[in-house]
Amino acid sequence: MRAAVVGQGYVGVTGAVALAQQGHRVFGVEQDAERLACLRSGEPPVVEPGLVEQMTAVLRTGRLDFVEDLPDAVVADPLDAVLICVGTPPAADGTANLSQVLAAVGEAAELAGAPLVVLKSTVPPGTSDMLLGEYPELRQRFVCNPEFLNQGSALDDWQSPARIVAGAHHPAALDRLRELYRSVTCPWVTSTPAGAEMIKYASNAFLATKISFANELARLCTGPDINIDHVIQGVGLDPRIGHALLQPGTGYGDSCLPKDTTALSRWAAERGIPTPLLDATVQTNLQQPGAILRLLKESVGGDLSGVEVAVLGVRYEPWSDDLRAAPSRTLLPLLQEHGAAVRLWDPGLTPDELRHLSPRAEPHTALRAAVAGAQAALVLTEWPQVVEADWDDLASRMAEPRVVVDAKNCLPPVLMHRVPVVYRGIGNRRPTTELAPTETVG
Repeated sequence: MRAAVVGQGYVGVTGAVALAQQGHRVFGVEQDAERLACLRSGEPPVVEPGLVEQMTAVLRTGRLDFVEDLPDAVVADPLDAVLICVGTPPAADGTANLSQVLAAVGEAAELAGAPLVVLKSTVPPGTSDMLLGEYPELRQRFVCNPEFLNQGSALDDWQSPARIVAGAHHPAALDRLRELYRSVTCPWVTSTPAGAEMIKYASNAFLATKISFANELARLCTGPDINIDHVIQGVGLDPRIGHALLQPGTGYGDSCLPKDTTALSRWAAERGIPTPLLDATVQTNLQQPGAILRLLKESVGGDLSGVEVAVLGVRYEPWSDDLRAAPSRTLLPLLQEHGAAVRLWDPGLTPDELRHLSPRAEPHTALRAAVAGAQAALVLTEWPQVVEADWDDLASRMAEPRVVVDAKNCLPPVLMHRVPVVYRGIGNRRPTTELAPTETVG
């Protein structure tokens, strides 16, 4: 099939590469001139494992091109499908800004050849029906098909998804979508467009709730006899619950969960629908940076004034370069407001990028230099360089009281317990023995 993917952000560029790999003729549409030039030279605008290599491979096949405007993709032949992957950033009031979606769908509706229009952007329930009210000619060829990509495994998620959710008012549209995804084998969930939109929001809301619940559990595991790692291990082995995202840390801060939980909450409030569980999830997440700050203050004696703090990692995750909602954006100003002298180290960012993020902080390119002379180290990203570091060596370079606050619970607690530092994780992580391997009885 001939397909255009409108919007070459995280979802769009991943989808364009994946569809080309599956044998389709694909046009990635990107109006930003600088980003378009990078795409044409084989440089994706986002960080994702394997993306550069796989983009280079499909560009060589001739099945993938990048164009500035949607009409540029139909110069030679009509399109079979147009996938809308533009952003829906939060507006000032937390609702989803749909301006890019409206523009992209309007442009797709004007194309000759009546291509299938596939809305992959995350939108509030009812958006598709609003669009179809404005463009009724799309009703029989419109599908709401939300994406469910995980950062760090997005290409695999496109090729081997856990499910495909498709909302349409006409079976012909679903048939055309099945043809587009003919090489993908997984369960399908078919619904109305509004149902598909709600599935996407509900999925992200549940994942966010799981993260916030893990952080709330950590607050309960404060006594010396309740180890948060043991609790998470025991709870997560229940197959009804699972370990995925059941992990205390800095809170959720990726490109989707913060904006989508807030947007769903606003959508419900506009309709007078109470959402106490969702609101508590959002509130718990907002409180987590403050909880980390209090843990750090307590660990250094209650006052951060003049304390040299080495912040190790500012990304939410090593494989995500999206900093818009990263917890570091909240924590860095808090540290400085409380008088800390902040040093920054993150191997995914240049010194200039670190200065732009926090002008008053001191950027470092070397981990050892960042911690040298610091009284405290605050781990905000589970970079391998940090997890696998020689902490005896790093501790020897630090100044008293040599505090290490592991806000991602990513450092081996038994190892850190043997290092001459004051080690604190989220919840009680002060084990005296290794975790026993999981045993199977019978």
